[in-house]
Amino acid sequence: KQEELTTPLLWESKKLGFSDNQIARAKDKSPEEIREIRKKAGVLPSVKQIDTLAAEWPAVTNYLYLTYGGNQNDIQISPDQKGIIVLGAGPYRIGSSVEFDWGTVNMVWGLQENGEKNVSVVNCNPETVSTDYDICSRLYFEELTLERILDIAEFENPKGIITCVGGQTANNLTLGLAKHGANIMGTAANDVDRAEDRSKFSAELDKLHIQQPQWQAFSNVVEAKNFANDVGFPVIVRPSYVLSGAAMKVVWSQDELKKYVKEATDVSPDHPVVISKFMLNSLEVDVDGVSNGTDVIIGAIVEHIESAGVHSGDAMMCIPPWRLNNKTIETITEYSIKIAKTFNIKGPFNLQFLIHNDHVYVIELNIRASRSMPFVSKLVKTNLILLAAKAILGKPLPKLPENKWQKIHNFGIKVPQFSFMQLEGADITLGVEMQSTGEVACFGTSFYDALAKGLTSAGYTLPKTGTALVTVGGSQNKEKLLQPIARLKSLGFKIVATEHTAEFFEEKIGDIEVVHKISEPTRKPNIADLLYDRKIDFI
Repeated sequence: KQEELTTPLLWESKKLGFSDNQIARAKDKSPEEIREIRKKAGVLPSVKQIDTLAAEWPAVTNYLYLTYGGNQNDIQISPDQKGIIVLGAGPYRIGSSVEFDWGTVNMVWGLQENGEKNVSVVNCNPETVSTDYDICSRLYFEELTLERILDIAEFENPKGIITCVGGQTANNLTLGLAKHGANIMGTAANDVDRAEDRSKFSAELDKLHIQQPQWQAFSNVVEAKNFANDVGFPVIVRPSYVLSGAAMKVVWSQDELKKYVKEATDVSPDHPVVISKFMLNSLEVDVDGVSNGTDVIIGAIVEHIESAGVHSGDAMMCIPPWRLNNKTIETITEYSIKIAKTFNIKGPFNLQFLIHNDHVYVIELNIRASRSMPFVSKLVKTNLILLAAKAILGKPLPKLPENKWQKIHNFGIKVPQFSFMQLEGADITLGVEMQSTGEVACFGTSFYDALAKGLTSAGYTLPKTGTALVTVGGSQNKEKLLQPIARLKSLGFKIVATEHTAEFFEEKIGDIEVVHKISEPTRKPNIADLLYDRKIDFI
């Protein structure tokens, strides 16, 4: 901190792995100032090739990395090699996995099909192109940070950078890259920011007179508490620019609200946190599509099987929807086209809706490829990312049959997979923050055919006989379960239920055995004992 920032000190700090951000914090300067000082001093990384031949003889590869340990570049980019940089999604973790690798690779193919022969990919995860290592002109194994992408862009001097297929990680770099003069290909950075910033997005929906749950951006906890009191609990706390619903919570009390508001602010300190009314007993719907700014293609309307409140990465999904009426589908389509045009989308996008009492509410717009796009593209036999490549290059989109996704002759179901058995102490309750670590997709001649195949493929064993436990709150929910429970009983299942649930079902279908809640350990028979003894087959 005390030393003058000399050129030798800069070289030493960069060789030791210090980022511009870290140096800036130590010197009370901004990262931009450190970058300018470094560039003026000639402290720049070298581009090196990864030796794939163990130094037996010179290796000429398109595998590249940047280092401050070299004194010259292994390659040079000639003017005729000037191309496009595509950002990947980084390492695999919950919320970002092979679905974004699919998007990255298909974007490269799409660009090449449309005449762009020089395409570079930046990703620190070699798995992205593990089976197609020669797919792109150059592959940089580098971290997806603003500093490193700017270094690569200054070396390559590309036509532009594509950030819309690398999930939230790449998308979050859009605004920073644009501020440093990079050409963001596809949707403009300001339009991406209008969608990602919860407050700006909600304000735009109000201007369009498109319904959304009651909302407010807040600047202090008192405002947040007042809003929650006005609309009533539960409410949902939603930070901006986050992956997989990080720090997003459904809040049921004032004490919880204070805690989660702080968490959300810590996760996304540079952007406002929005609180919305959480609408119980709603359906959730996704729309995956592509726009070139003029024409909008709806890839599919995808219905979540679970009620709203389960993250889209954890929810089972169905194409075509099996509970939505025609009016609802028309409204969703109308809203999707209107929003895509308002936000000047040029590339892929994902919209999320709530359906409550037959009213359609918009809850989120992602101007990027979503994790459900591979599933949608497979089912409707239309590769949305190849279409997105055309849109990004400013080419017209093909005329597809209207509502092609509705004209398919089967059902597709996506079922998530979880690793709870491998994670001791894991909370198995699903919510607005993603927890799944895999997924399967199955097709069938009917909704139930596809669902059974999906559950079986995901590793769930569906018992043909045994004991089913039923415990549900509220008379409305009990009524909804009446028919399926009666059906299970007719198939020979023994039905056990908690006290009030048993009273309700015994009146309707008779012969229900009462079991007591885990929270009542002294009362027998107890659910905990039955679970421990493996005497329950269905819950």
